[in-house]
Amino acid sequence: MAHSNAACASSEIRDSVMKVVTKYSHLEQLQWAGDISKLKIENGGSCNVFRVCLDGSDSSVIVVQCAKPTDAKEPHRDNAQLEFNTLIKFDCLAPGSAVKPVFCDPESKILCIEDLRDYAIYRTSLINGHLDDDAALKLARDVAIIHRDTHVAKIGEDAIKQLDKEFQNATTLTLREQLLFTSPFTPGDPSNQCSDAVKARLDWLYGDQEVLRAAADMKRIFLEKKEALIHGDLHTGSIMVKDKDSKIINAGCSYVGPCSLDLGLLVANYIFTYYCHLLCPDDNDNHRVFAYRVVDICNKTVDEYFKHMTSVTEDLEIYQAKLISEMAGFAGCEIIRRLVGPAHVDEFDHTHDAEIDALGAGVRLLKAYDRIHSIGTLMLIALMLA
Repeated sequence: MAHSNAACASSEIRDSVMKVVTKYSHLEQLQWAGDISKLKIENGGSCNVFRVCLDGSDSSVIVVQCAKPTDAKEPHRDNAQLEFNTLIKFDCLAPGSAVKPVFCDPESKILCIEDLRDYAIYRTSLINGHLDDDAALKLARDVAIIHRDTHVAKIGEDAIKQLDKEFQNATTLTLREQLLFTSPFTPGDPSNQCSDAVKARLDWLYGDQEVLRAAADMKRIFLEKKEALIHGDLHTGSIMVKDKDSKIINAGCSYVGPCSLDLGLLVANYIFTYYCHLLCPDDNDNHRVFAYRVVDICNKTVDEYFKHMTSVTEDLEIYQAKLISEMAGFAGCEIIRRLVGPAHVDEFDHTHDAEIDALGAGVRLLKAYDRIHSIGTLMLIALMLA
């Protein structure tokens, strides 16, 4: 993997990245970057992400080159300025909620952010059996505050229209709509890629009009509901954790949309973690115990969210019930698209049997979404808990 990353990052690209970082050495966070001869560059995990650091010191930043798509399976980060603006907005609303942006260079489409080198990707941490309740609850609070303070019920119709203009993300939204709600539910779509086991169960999707109707309902809500500024792709790979802290990253899919989308995607990815450990080939009671800890954190996440997300457009109880209903539908779509579409998750690399159980969870959530009004019911239906 490191070899392919190095291959994609030509010396010309590396030189260009270093020059742009040096150009911004007047910023307080980059005063160490004035002399390009003292800088070194490393691959940062994919071929458009780099770590630029001062040789022989701990000073470093992460640089994302947004000019070219790096993975045709997912929307690429083609709007560096929007991601920069979103990270600033998130940190302003909920200080410490997101990675801090350093600069955005419009000409080169380069985004520079702080280097969270001591943090781990949340997905990796969960797969490895590490979960800190405080970090998970901080994430729930941060998301709730961002939603609350940009919610149409708090800022008004005129302000939400202005926010919608500021965070226009039409190209990415079109791609996301295709990936989440259209391609996985279209038989024979050429972008779909799934295991033989999942392929043998595709009649659960294509042979069930209830599932297809529910997916169409969720697509309409995704495209039409202008409720608050949301992250738009809040899965466990878009979060970094360290001890009791969590930070949101990868904000290039943000837009003014339904609050339930962020929660639905997050819960879907917790469900992946649950099955990853429950059906782990290593027959170890610790995995089963951890799986049930994940169920508990889902319940706590939604409870914590509602403690802080108090901007509602109707009776609080009715609003919360509707949000959880939508959340169930979005979770179902996310589960299905990760199993049927091209953007798979690492949780099932060594537990392929779990894919069928997860697919069943996604189907059940979609079929029942409009009857699900509590997180307890959502988890009960998704996981068939006793």
